[in-house]
Amino acid sequence: MTLAPALQKGANIPVPAGVLRVSVGWAQGRVVDVCALLVTDEDRVRSDGDFVFFNAPNHPSGAITLTAAGPGSAGLLVTLPRVEPDVTRIVIAGSLDAGTFAELADLAVELTDQAGGPVGRFVAEPDEPVTALVFGELYRRAGGWRFRAVAQGWDSGLAGLAHGFGIDVRGDGPADADPTGEEPTRVLPEVDADTTPEARTLAEEEAEAAAETEGQAEAPTEDAGRQAEVPAARSSRPGRRIRADWYPDPVRPDHMRWWDGDRWQGPPTPILTESDTSCGRCGAPKRWRLLGGPPACEECAQAIRAYLWDWRARVVSSLTRGDPTGADLEPLWADLRYQRIPESAGWEIVQTVGPAHLERLTAFALADGVIEQDEVDRIEAAAAHLRLAGPGLDALRHRLARGLELTRIGAGELPRLPEGSLHLELDEIVHLDVPATLVQQAAAGPQHSPGRLLATNRKLRFLGETGRGAELGLAKIVEVEARGGCVEIAATTSRGSGSYLVDDPQYVAAVLAGILRVARRQVIAPGSRASRVIPQAVKAEVWRRDGGVCVECGGSEHLEFDHVIPFSRGGASSVDNLQLLCRRCNRTKGARI
Repeated sequence: MTLAPALQKGANIPVPAGVLRVSVGWAQGRVVDVCALLVTDEDRVRSDGDFVFFNAPNHPSGAITLTAAGPGSAGLLVTLPRVEPDVTRIVIAGSLDAGTFAELADLAVELTDQAGGPVGRFVAEPDEPVTALVFGELYRRAGGWRFRAVAQGWDSGLAGLAHGFGIDVRGDGPADADPTGEEPTRVLPEVDADTTPEARTLAEEEAEAAAETEGQAEAPTEDAGRQAEVPAARSSRPGRRIRADWYPDPVRPDHMRWWDGDRWQGPPTPILTESDTSCGRCGAPKRWRLLGGPPACEECAQAIRAYLWDWRARVVSSLTRGDPTGADLEPLWADLRYQRIPESAGWEIVQTVGPAHLERLTAFALADGVIEQDEVDRIEAAAAHLRLAGPGLDALRHRLARGLELTRIGAGELPRLPEGSLHLELDEIVHLDVPATLVQQAAAGPQHSPGRLLATNRKLRFLGETGRGAELGLAKIVEVEARGGCVEIAATTSRGSGSYLVDDPQYVAAVLAGILRVARRQVIAPGSRASRVIPQAVKAEVWRRDGGVCVECGGSEHLEFDHVIPFSRGGASSVDNLQLLCRRCNRTKGARI
């Protein structure tokens, strides 16, 4: 087993820039409220929403989730890619209601990656009697993330901690004191740290202090107004919603109630705890299995299997007929939570149907032989939403990257090769030079002639090993197609036409197609359309290619850079779409294509 690196106070280590679990443990018998603050370069939070604690266990961005705590432990799920750019540090801290951290034994912080692998461990031993302590912090450095062990704090508790990072403890923020002298109700929901698909955020509107039962408002009471902290506790910030889920009932904290995203629904239900003897879903006693294994609630197990079978079909239907990226699956996740089925069971299904869905998207994208960047982005978004990874996804990405490369080449973004020992014309540019075998039909059967296939912006050449070859002008080429292991070239003359056996027919065909498009002025936008500004390097290349004279009349005065396909009609500021014209020829050309 690999041990996590042990850190001393003030030390720091790099951490993986993905999903990170931060676990805080201490000697049982005391209660530590673990929290996190997202701060900027000014060492301040942007708003109270950047304070993740027991009454607000999820950050609106989904970057931080306070997971369910047990005796002597608490944790945070940190999704670093979701941290917004202006957040430079994530402060991980905690507070005590009684006593000081100097009296707390076995206080340690452990970091693990998404797979559970150890990242680092820090045993915090504060030497001052503080009641609020910063255990450590995650901070940006050189494009990545690092963790620093801190172990420093305040003697003013949670209020001092909040105030130290710019949170107004006098308003409705986390450090409010209840006028009755009682503590704020803690409303940490049970969150599956491994499977939460979306972070809980805040309500859009001011929630009423009194709960609603079956759509009918109950009479508000003083106790209800004080305890209705989920999801109403911080709902005064507009534009944010808490996701649909079971939460502690605002009136009866020992019960839970369904929040549909806008209001309470249904009557309160007793909060059940999963154990070896009772079911945490229905409360029925578990039965021992005849063939061994842990006890289980067979009724719930059968109901869950039946529901998941239908849920799987709904997931497939949503991916096929709805948003193919899976961004609109949240209603299905809400249904799963309503049934009190672990979301890990849902993710097992998603991991099963997800690869087939990505393969379908890829097949559709490759069907027309053209890959656009938005198609690649859509498939990447689907992989992210469905949390897919592994060798299968890597192979799919390789196919997409190759398809995107061939599409760009075929559209006119051609490679440029050195001339070497070739004798070319002044303005010729080599775009292709590969070993090839020309196969031509003869009376005695197919004849194979090994050699090299070269293509420039002017001609197609085949140089045979025996000294014989062929030369074909681009204007004579009718069609180019990759078929099997060869490239078929059809021309108006038999010299140069035929089948060429090459190692990569798709690549060769894409280059030849791109050369023909440029030669026939069919390239619309191989470069950027964002600006008419022509880069200096492009202007220098066009000038060298055209010999510093007008390509129409040969004049060398009043030369201008002209777009072959006008910029107003989509022409690009690229070498292949630019030419030198004198002012008179340019004005005569006008906007003709």
